[in-house]
Amino acid sequence: MRQDAQQNRQKILTTANQLFREHTAADVTMAQLARAAQVGVGTLYRNFPTKGDLFLALAYDQLGSYVRQQRAYLAIHPVDRAALKHALKGYLAFRENRYQVLPKGSLEPASQYYQRSDYQDLVDLFAELIHGVDPHLAPAVVTFKTDLLIAFLRSDSYALQRDVRHYSETEILNQLMTLLFPVAE
Repeated sequence: MRQDAQQNRQKILTTANQLFREHTAADVTMAQLARAAQVGVGTLYRNFPTKGDLFLALAYDQLGSYVRQQRAYLAIHPVDRAALKHALKGYLAFRENRYQVLPKGSLEPASQYYQRSDYQDLVDLFAELIHGVDPHLAPAVVTFKTDLLIAFLRSDSYALQRDVRHYSETEILNQLMTLLFPVAE
C-alpha cells in the first residue's frame, strides 16, 4: 500500500475511534467521518466499503496495538504471574474500549476470527504467558487454557459479564485469575 494511502487509512481509524468515543457508532455517518478525518468520501469508501468493515478494521487495529504493547512489556519483564495479570488487565482494557466504542456483539463469525493472523498473535502471547506461569503444564493444556480465555472474552461473552452480570473489569480480572490461574498452596 502506498504511504499516502496508509496515512489516510490510519487517519480514518484514529478519527473513527475519537468520534465513536464522543457519539455512538450508529450516530456517526460515513460522510461525517470523512469530513472529520479530512479525507474524501471516495477515499473513505475505498478503504472501508461498509461501516462494518470500518468497525472490524478498528477492532483489529486496536488488537494489534495491544499485542505490540504486551510484547514490548515482556521484552523487559519476566514472564510470570505478574506479567500475566498485566496482560489480562490490558486485554480487559482493550475489551472495555471495544465494548464502549464499537457495536455490541461479534463483528465477524468465530470461524473467520480463528483464521486471522491477529488471533494467532493473541494465542501466541497468552500461551507464552500461561506457560510462563506454569511451565509444567502440558502443551495441550496451555492451548486449551489459551483458547478458553480468549473465547470467554470475545465480545458477546464480555458483554454478558458487563451488561447482565454487572461485573467490573477488576472483578472479571480477579475471577479469571482465581479460576484459570489459582495460586498453588
